[in-house]
Amino acid sequence: MPKLIVANFKMHGTQAFIEDWFTNFPLEKALSKHVVVALPATYLASFRDYGLCLSGQNVSSMEKGAFTSQISAEMLKDCGASYCIIGHSEAREQLNESNESIHDKYLQLKDANIQSIFCVGESLEVKESKMTESHLEDQLSAFDNDSEGLIIAYEPIWAIGTGLVPTISEITEVVTNIKERFNNPVKVLYGGSVNASNAQNLLEKTNIDGLLVGGASLNPQEFAKIAQLC
Repeated sequence: MPKLIVANFKMHGTQAFIEDWFTNFPLEKALSKHVVVALPATYLASFRDYGLCLSGQNVSSMEKGAFTSQISAEMLKDCGASYCIIGHSEAREQLNESNESIHDKYLQLKDANIQSIFCVGESLEVKESKMTESHLEDQLSAFDNDSEGLIIAYEPIWAIGTGLVPTISEITEVVTNIKERFNNPVKVLYGGSVNASNAQNLLEKTNIDGLLVGGASLNPQEFAKIAQLC
C-alpha cells in the first residue's frame, strides 16, 4: 500500500520560491497522487494545476460569517485543496486551539469533502513524565465516534525542528495505540525532524502510513528523495 508523503511549508515561501520549488522537484507522475504539499493559503490557487495534491495548513471552525482573517473549508476547496492540516502543535499553542474547536474544523472539512490531517503530539515534559499515552488519548477523545476517513499525524512536539526523533519502538507503540482505539480504520503519519537520511528507516521499520515533513520539504531535491519512497 503506497505511503502518503506530506510537505508542510508552514509560513515559508513566495510565489517565485514555490514556482522554483516545483520546477526543481523531480517525481514520477505515477507517485504524484500520494504526495501532498501544504502551501500557505495565499498560494494554493496559483499551484492547483502543478500536478501535486494541495493542502491547507488550517481552517476555520465556522462555515462563514464575520470572522475576519479566517479561511473557510469552502474557500480552501475553491482554491484546489483536497487536504488540510488541523490541530498542529504550533496552532494549538499560538492560536489557543482546543480539542473541541479542532473537531469542529474536521466537521467543516468533512462537509466540504476535504481530507483532514489531524496532528497530535506530546511535549518533552509530558514524555519525561511518562504521560504520552494519556496525553494523546485526551487529544484524540473528540473523535471517539467520528473518525471516518481520518488521517492522524503523530508529531511529538519535542522532535519538531530539533533533530531529535523517537526510537522505532517508541513510534511503533504510539501508532499501534492510536490505531487500536478506533473502530474505523485510520491512517497514521509520523512527523518531527523527518529528512532524507531517516525517512526510509521510519517508513520501513515502523507501522506508519506515511510522513509529514517540515523543514526538509523546503528543499525540492531533498523532499523528492523522501517522496520517492511512497
